[in-house]
Amino acid sequence: MTIYDSLFLLYSIGLVISIICIIGVALQKPSDEQKLMLLIAFFAFLISLGYWLGIQANSAEAIIIADKLMYLGGCSLYFLFVLFFVRYYKIKAPILFFPLFGLLCLLLIGATLTMDLHHWFYQSYAFVYKTGVPVLLKEYGILHTIYMIMEAAVVVGLIVVVIDQSRKRKDKEWWEPLLLVAVPLIPAAIHLSKLYLPIQIEIAAIGILISELLLIVLIYRLKIYDINDTAKQLIIDSMDDAIIVVDHNYQYKEVNEQAIVLFPDFAKAKKDTGLAEISPDLDQILRAQETSLCYRESRIYEPRIRTIRRNSQIRGYVIWYQDVTEAEKRKELILNYQQDLQQEVVQKTAQIKEIQEQVIISFANIIEIRDTITGEHVRRTSLYAEKIAAVLLQNGDYPETVNEHFIRLLYAAAPLHDVGKIMVSDSILNKPGKLTEAEWILMKKHAENGQKILENALSKIEDVDYYKMVCEVARYHHERWIGGGYPDALSGEAIPLSARIMAIADVFDALTSARPYKEIYDFDTAFDIIKNERGLQFDPILVDAFLSIRKEIEAIAIDQGN
Repeated sequence: MTIYDSLFLLYSIGLVISIICIIGVALQKPSDEQKLMLLIAFFAFLISLGYWLGIQANSAEAIIIADKLMYLGGCSLYFLFVLFFVRYYKIKAPILFFPLFGLLCLLLIGATLTMDLHHWFYQSYAFVYKTGVPVLLKEYGILHTIYMIMEAAVVVGLIVVVIDQSRKRKDKEWWEPLLLVAVPLIPAAIHLSKLYLPIQIEIAAIGILISELLLIVLIYRLKIYDINDTAKQLIIDSMDDAIIVVDHNYQYKEVNEQAIVLFPDFAKAKKDTGLAEISPDLDQILRAQETSLCYRESRIYEPRIRTIRRNSQIRGYVIWYQDVTEAEKRKELILNYQQDLQQEVVQKTAQIKEIQEQVIISFANIIEIRDTITGEHVRRTSLYAEKIAAVLLQNGDYPETVNEHFIRLLYAAAPLHDVGKIMVSDSILNKPGKLTEAEWILMKKHAENGQKILENALSKIEDVDYYKMVCEVARYHHERWIGGGYPDALSGEAIPLSARIMAIADVFDALTSARPYKEIYDFDTAFDIIKNERGLQFDPILVDAFLSIRKEIEAIAIDQGN
């Protein structure tokens, strides 16, 4: 068998394999990758066809036509290889990369298709026979050099990409990236090496043949073109959710099996039919972007609409009827449970609060009873303090401090203002006459002792605001506005507001109550004493607030048995 016969057989086999590759790719499930591989197989066929025609040429013009086919296939093939690898590995290429690369490939395609009209690709060429094989002896031009550089750059770039992605991704077999990169590498390596080897015949066809065999392996073994789409479709069809896909003109494109169950009209509907013709309700939902719950066959579905965009343009819509039956049942159970729990918490909180108030009042009453004072003193002083604070809130006085929360805390803290008296002896508390200097010193200690008792008793409670206020009223309710009070001789606003309010409430109740060391004052006298201490013992603003509600104060005093 002559060299000519061997090459003709080789080129013919390559041509047949190219056709097989095209058919094999075309039979795959349509996908973006399959479309790319179909183009790759087609341009590989053009290269094989060029070699096959070239081996039968009997003139320079015939070989030139064969070369045009080969370079047309080559320029397009390398562009498609780069695009395929970028999509396969999901690489984000620079914005201008493909436009510039595509422009270069188009320039080279134009140069090859007109290679017989200029000297930029082939400076000169001559038709000869070598060992019975038609050969075109060529002297290459600048554009051919650019083509070879582009070819080498693509191969090197793809090798770098495969090595880098193989290092990052461990989800693929080790031989798979080698197989992928071998497809463009082998023919390019043979083509480039021909420049340095003393071979006059075209041996690059051998590389093309090998690459086409590898393409067949990729098609029928790896299934890289449609396996993802097949898996996605299988998952979508097995979903309990209904999926309806329409284009930007509201033309029906695709549905899954559950959508046909919910909307039987899709079973007979033809694709590219207007959605309004198939299901007016769905068309209205899509156009109005409604997402209200839908009840069908004892199941609950929530429609969700997703817009399909490409290059900032709306290409279509997905209507997704998600089965939320179980979620809605759980939500209802949780809501009912929360409502029951909330109601129970409110009841328990009210009970606990009532118990706490009773404990506090009882504790305070024990202290006051030792002072031969009825337990109603605790209730009255709490109510007086609450009323004064309410007037401050109404008038907008001390707005940075006084609010509804402050008033509630003050009412709860007031009963314990004299808790320190538990450490004062009965002989001092109930002495009918004036206290001696030593006895008075011991009596004044009740403010400090009250704070210490409360700090020890309440230090672990979660209500920090209550803890702070109850300690304030216990320690500072005997301080004076102009100073000179006890235990710290504070003055003005250095005295906590809660303690300043407590001071007025405590003194007024003491004036209008029977004590071992004094008689009961009538209301007129008691109010005059409070008024006269305005700006001296008491905060002027608080005195004005207290005097403004005299009728309410008197009503409390009378109602609470004073």
